[in-house]
Amino acid sequence: MLLRLPEAGTFETLLRPVRIEGGSLVRLSRYPATEHFWSSGIRRFDDPDPGRVGEFGTCYTAGSIEIAFAESVIHESGRFVDGAHEVPAAELTGRSVVRFACDRRKTLVLADLTGAALKALGLNNDISASADYAVSQAWAQAIHDADPQWQGIRHVSRQMNKGFACAIFERSGLRRLRVEKLERGQVGAPCDQFNVTAV
Repeated sequence: MLLRLPEAGTFETLLRPVRIEGGSLVRLSRYPATEHFWSSGIRRFDDPDPGRVGEFGTCYTAGSIEIAFAESVIHESGRFVDGAHEVPAAELTGRSVVRFACDRRKTLVLADLTGAALKALGLNNDISASADYAVSQAWAQAIHDADPQWQGIRHVSRQMNKGFACAIFERSGLRRLRVEKLERGQVGAPCDQFNVTAV
């Protein structure tokens, strides 16, 4: 069964908020000094119509290094061979942890697309797992445009379904606070956890 598309007047009052501290969000980046964190028209919860009046950018973050590792390092650079994820060693040592802050507010209000809140909207976790982004982008645009209170979306991590990831809208005021080199100990734990081998 296909996910339903958002129709004005059918979902706005069903959206449930979840509050997330901007300082708790992380992202793993190859090029933290030059990476443009706000995407549009490409990823799961991006604006599907970049260039329109009212367009928005989306920054993808996680609540832990482990989730960010699964969503970025393994997903983007790994391949499963002979019972393990093989990841180039440079991908394991060349990433930095980006931490965030928000000047306007300490807590971000996100539309919760997980658990009971997701089901109450008449949706299922295909919104976070489908390889077709058309429906998830339509929902992101509908949520963004429904009310300026929404500063993003919390969703289930596709790469680690026991954890949550966040798609933060550009209007949230989220900004890069600091960058730290991903340390050996921070790499070792998720490598063990996810069965990753450096090649």
